[in-house]
Amino acid sequence: MNYFPLTDEQLEWKERVADVAARVIAPRAAEYDTKAQFPRESLAALGELGLWALRVDKEDGGLGGDMVTTCVIVEEIAKKCPSTAMCYKMHLESVEAVSRIPTALQRERFVQPLARGEVFAAAAGGESRGQSGNDWRPVSAPDTPLPLVNGNFVLDNIRKSYVTSAGHASHYIMFCRVDSNRLDGPPDLLMFEADKVHWETLGEWDGLGMRGNCSAPMLFNGEVPYDNLLGIELEGEKEPVMQKYMMPVLILTYGAAYLGIASGAFELACIEGHRRYASGGRRLDNPINQRRIAEMSARLESARSFLHVAASMMDEGRADSLLPFIQAKVVCSELAVQVTQDLMTMFGGTAFARQLPFERYFRDARAGVVMGLANDQAYETIAAMLFPQEG
Repeated sequence: MNYFPLTDEQLEWKERVADVAARVIAPRAAEYDTKAQFPRESLAALGELGLWALRVDKEDGGLGGDMVTTCVIVEEIAKKCPSTAMCYKMHLESVEAVSRIPTALQRERFVQPLARGEVFAAAAGGESRGQSGNDWRPVSAPDTPLPLVNGNFVLDNIRKSYVTSAGHASHYIMFCRVDSNRLDGPPDLLMFEADKVHWETLGEWDGLGMRGNCSAPMLFNGEVPYDNLLGIELEGEKEPVMQKYMMPVLILTYGAAYLGIASGAFELACIEGHRRYASGGRRLDNPINQRRIAEMSARLESARSFLHVAASMMDEGRADSLLPFIQAKVVCSELAVQVTQDLMTMFGGTAFARQLPFERYFRDARAGVVMGLANDQAYETIAAMLFPQEG
């Protein structure tokens, strides 16, 4: 069901992606999880639909997808393979800025190849203070700006704590500082090709969940041309662009991914719960389980409607702040935790023995509370917006 009214085009994309997710992505999801393997084939299938350029304007050869469509698509992917959805959403987040504020050179070097399906990007963010390994709450940009030498920014052992798709992206967007006079506010963004610098991943990703997203620390060395700096022609207008586009995309696609975990597990539960055993009975004959399923359905529709309303606020320019986006993210991520926990209980030993994939959804859901925009940090931000400091 979808109580928020979708357009015919949005419904068409929902059906097309759901079909690919069922035929191509779902059959590989368990193996990606078991082997902690990067979901290359699943992401390639999305690329064949042109979805790597979902948010690129049609004038530049992309699909020109709005934010509601983006959330619908990410949810459909996450229903079948959350790791694939996470890698894909991080790509969308990474290329949002260059899609919105490219120079003429950047449009030729990055945007047009992106529209042709030649660019799969990752965000190199989360740098530890002093690069000393304080990964528990990394900052988005360092205190020390990158030096500019002969027209190139010098990357000298720049360590990024968590890079989704680490080692598998064709391009990286680095969160950094380039101006010694501006050490507060949004970070600067530097885009570069993976084969133009030296990089290495540090250790192997062996997460509790999201095991296919290859999120690992990376170390970067080399030189990046000044012309690769995003927003260099905006003259102080970069922050509004970040607030209007990149941050909402970052936050709302997180919400869509975790909503997809909840809805994917729920859909499976409806099928399995309705299955009759040799005795003729069903799991859904139990009144407690009926209550659980009914409650999940109400919460799912509430979260989905909230997410789509927030996405439409972005599309229509109606949001005065990031507040509705952050609220939607925490609602969706906590829903995923609650739904998957209840389903593990409902399906008991069968789920615990991994005879059904609820356990995988259960583990993947936990990432939404502590990774990316962690919910503790999100609630701090919400409180600050609701109760701003005076003076």
